[in-house]
Amino acid sequence: MRTFLTIILFGLSSLTQAQELTDTLTAVVLDAETREPVPYVSIYVSSSCGTISNYDGEFSLQCLPFDVLRISSIGYKKVSHRASELPDTILLKPVASTLRELTVVGNDDVLYRLVRKMLKEANKNKKAEAGYFFRLTTQYPGTDELAEAFLSAKSCVQLRNMTFHSGNRGMLKEPGVLDNPDLKGLGHTNMHSFLYLAPVLAYYNEWDFAIVPADIVLSRRGKLYDVSCTAFTEEDGTEIRRIQVTGKPASADYVILDGTLYVDYKKCRLLRFDGLVRGLYLRAFDDARRRVTIDTVRCELHVDYRHDHGFTEIANMSGIVVRDKVMLRYLLFNLGDKGMTFTKSKRVGSNMLRTIDEVGYDSLLWTTADIVKRTKLEESIAFGDTTFHMPNKSKYDVALSQQERESVSSRRAPCNCIAACRRNS
Repeated sequence: MRTFLTIILFGLSSLTQAQELTDTLTAVVLDAETREPVPYVSIYVSSSCGTISNYDGEFSLQCLPFDVLRISSIGYKKVSHRASELPDTILLKPVASTLRELTVVGNDDVLYRLVRKMLKEANKNKKAEAGYFFRLTTQYPGTDELAEAFLSAKSCVQLRNMTFHSGNRGMLKEPGVLDNPDLKGLGHTNMHSFLYLAPVLAYYNEWDFAIVPADIVLSRRGKLYDVSCTAFTEEDGTEIRRIQVTGKPASADYVILDGTLYVDYKKCRLLRFDGLVRGLYLRAFDDARRRVTIDTVRCELHVDYRHDHGFTEIANMSGIVVRDKVMLRYLLFNLGDKGMTFTKSKRVGSNMLRTIDEVGYDSLLWTTADIVKRTKLEESIAFGDTTFHMPNKSKYDVALSQQERESVSSRRAPCNCIAACRRNS
């Protein structure tokens, strides 16, 4: 009888823990000084349990009450909270108030050592692959669109060879809004090309015309950059080098990626990159005028890296692309050891959204669809569009027109509706 009662009590305890695990914790991360949201903060419990904050600094996560959430972002002091004691608002203190600045003369060749090491890693681990959750939100007058997908990709140093396994799309339009041929939205897009962009490119793909920080080491366009370096030491003794790479005036005629790299100096590891693509134009087909148009675009890029597999791997990536009245915001999150069980696979071609439509909706994968909490805008699209979670739907005409096919065939970059091009092209 005693043994029987012990088994019953153990079973009830396990059932209680399982029930507690399904409770979702929700919080928002703010800058302690400005009280502004801090996006894309890492919330880590284990290799199979974690997430990042969304664009509004919000996150949600399922975990046990005794789990410890480690919350971190480069430039802020790390904090930890037991799940049962997690506050609704988490304040992160900027490094300026918590870290000691060091003086560094020149760049101390850390960038050279870093790039060489990463290129060796890319060659050694070129077959390494990871699963990702992807989200793309587009806003233009009168219409908001949302695309979400699960995909896998080669993940060492930079992303490549993306394969989609399940996807979903939704749209909200204001009543009475007339279709504007100049604002087509996501009907045709190769926005996945931005996911291939990184400060170190081991495989250039369609970005071979862009100048990135690693090109200083590779001597392709080294004279186009100014490089400066400062350092600070974190509370655990980790020395961080902050390398600022800025395009010189002579770089104005090139597509150039400049920004800030954060490097673990002793281990020579790239931790994060915040950058801006300058000199970039988008080439799009204008249905109304039956011709290709070229417009300026502003593109911000953020990449975090992980090293728990013994090499530099994309942990998460996010960006904002603005063209005239259209704004696109994307994020990509490494699923770590969560794993994926999928029944369909489709290698991305020149049109990302057509690929998402073709693989369709797999309900087994979408049990973790909230792995990165949606913003209020994204929630409004997902729940406002009643067809959002219908399987194998395709409510968009994603076939290319004759004019678009002719436009594509004349370009250098393998793109459908949107292509990056040089200034003065």
